Amino acid sequence: MDRLDQTVIVFYQTERAGVCRLSDGGGPFGFDITTAIAADDLITRYGCAAVAETGCFLGDTTSYLARRYPELPVYSCDTDPGCAAFTARRLRCHPNAVITCEDSPQMLARVVQAHKPVLAFLDAHWGQRWPLLAELDALDGAVTMIHDFDIGHTRFSYDTYDGTACGPGILARMSSPPDRYFIIDPGAAWPLPCQQLGRRAGVAVLAAGVASGPLEHSPWLAARRAVPASQPVPA
Repeated sequence: MDRLDQTVIVFYQTERAGVCRLSDGGGPFGFDITTAIAADDLITRYGCAAVAETGCFLGDTTSYLARRYPELPVYSCDTDPGCAAFTARRLRCHPNAVITCEDSPQMLARVVQAHKPVLAFLDAHWGQRWPLLAELDALDGAVTMIHDFDIGHTRFSYDTYDGTACGPGILARMSSPPDRYFIIDPGAAWPLPCQQLGRRAGVAVLAAGVASGPLEHSPWLAARRAVPASQPVPA
């Protein structure tokens, strides 16, 4: 069985517990198979030693990752004790899954110290506190996927906090802003269609303390130049 077959089988066998609350109906990666395909490509190209997810909620993405990559430690966290406890119970039969209730930058810093390289999937975009900048600054030795990112495409949604978009403008506020970043490309020649007919989220990809060459050669990504700090952030 090739990698794509494995990804598809595990992806579509993952229960969508998030349907109880999430606008996209839950499911791994917001039920967007293209994100799962891109993530697998990155894990393969970088030879990732671990996966770290922030904002587990009820564990749809966490469950997918733990079952798809049983050979890798999969870390996830949530600041909501109920969500962290539910996800830990859901994955109690998967010893490679480590679920904690804590601030995501703290978890990420610990994971990248213990494993290199790491695939980091940043999805802690909920509630009043937005940890994204602190998460990005905590990462060194990780290929990083930012969910709910403004990729400049009308089909793809993104989050906004206090008038600030989760988009290219936020990258200029990092302590060490990147010269460029990548997006999961909606126009790529995907091997199968996305079945998410509702909300789809844009995804940005950054090289944080790792070489950017694998991103440049991925067929699923498109490069973008970072926005200067002085440029207005779209509402």
